[in-house]
Amino acid sequence: MKQISKNRKRHPVMYFLCRLLMPVIPAALMWSCTEVKDWSDPTDNIPPGTVTNVNVRNLNGGAIIHYTRPNDGDLMGVKAVFSFGENDVPQEVYASAFRDSIVVDGYADTNEHTVELYAIDKSGNLSAPVPVTIKPETPPVELIRQTLNVSPTFGGVYASWDNPLGKSMDIALYTIDSVGDRVLHDRYYSSGVTGWYTFRNLEIREQPFHIELRDRWNHYALPLDTVMEPLFETQIMGRDEMGRNIWSLYGLEDKTNTYRGDSNVPLNSTPFSVLHNGILYNSGDWWATDVCMLQNYIPGGGTNYLYPVYFTIDMGVPSVYSRLAYYTRNRSPSYSAWCWYEFEVWGTNTRPKDPAEVGNGSVLDNLKYWTGWEAVEATDAWKNDWIKLADCVIQFPSGTPNNVSSVTSAEDIAFVQNGFHFDVDTDKTSVPCRYIRFVVRKTNNGANYLQASELCFWGAYVN
Repeated sequence: MKQISKNRKRHPVMYFLCRLLMPVIPAALMWSCTEVKDWSDPTDNIPPGTVTNVNVRNLNGGAIIHYTRPNDGDLMGVKAVFSFGENDVPQEVYASAFRDSIVVDGYADTNEHTVELYAIDKSGNLSAPVPVTIKPETPPVELIRQTLNVSPTFGGVYASWDNPLGKSMDIALYTIDSVGDRVLHDRYYSSGVTGWYTFRNLEIREQPFHIELRDRWNHYALPLDTVMEPLFETQIMGRDEMGRNIWSLYGLEDKTNTYRGDSNVPLNSTPFSVLHNGILYNSGDWWATDVCMLQNYIPGGGTNYLYPVYFTIDMGVPSVYSRLAYYTRNRSPSYSAWCWYEFEVWGTNTRPKDPAEVGNGSVLDNLKYWTGWEAVEATDAWKNDWIKLADCVIQFPSGTPNNVSSVTSAEDIAFVQNGFHFDVDTDKTSVPCRYIRFVVRKTNNGANYLQASELCFWGAYVN
């Protein structure tokens, strides 16, 4: 093997770097072997002081307890330990060291109860307990029960209530079977300050019902037992047994819809018939309609997108109506599919006027009669010949505003997926109508068109 000469000339730059780093490397090695400082808080076995100056303000179903915190530098917070009854599992709630109060909740009575308060430090030490007596006021579920009203409606039972504290609750309806046992028919959850729900698909006969209200702690209010007979109704179908269309957009074939300001459809090349194909909350076939477009009808021409939005349906045969529903598209996020959240539904059993029957027969005279558009100094005079069946406003049970562009909570998403249901005014449920006209006043994102997946009506056919 060839030996390296001891007299080999050193590279000046490398020699300089080696000389420079030689004292640094041992120091780095020595530092890496030293113990890393413990920056965590020190622990001890010394319990903190107790809370003092305790004051109680009783609430519905609980209380808020005010106190003075102990003067401990390592105080982490205060916890309350309590139970709803002697045999119930103890509950615990916590308040941070920056708060001077704690809330206990979930009581189902107005009896006196003992709550124990503990101060707790960062070492997990607990102070001696401070017992506090509270006397909750009427539980929220009982307040709701006091406002509960039920009545027979088409195909079911209609329930309404007030929930002024906005507490989570559910309402369940039970039918009674042939041997007298209760059978759960449906359950509905809500936290809105006002609530309503219609239990549908019940047999049309006089029968007993058992209705229960429950809060989030599984506490029940006094049940409601009643006997009622749901009103008869059937679904008004958009197609016959052979699958042939019964419903149609009135005036679309002969283009007279433009005289009435009705929407130009379809916007997405999907026929109106997908709105009654039986597929409800759908991401496939769906219907979109151009918002009312006024083009070259005003002196000076131009294109204007106007509200309200109108469209008229020929239902094929006269019927009386009890309720209706529409389903929006299955989009993500939910309720983002250009939903129409405020609209009117009108009906008549008389064929709508032809263009020649209005004023001088011109488009402008017809638009003045058939719309409420200020751009044409319209009068909405057609309403004198029709009957308003319903004022429809989407109202989320959670209290979420209806003009939001999307919803994310499980309660709101379920509400959207179940379709938007509206009852016909009770004094109009016996009025036969063959023609239905929608007047859409507001959409949730101001889009220039409407979208829907399915449109449904219920009531009874008129022979």
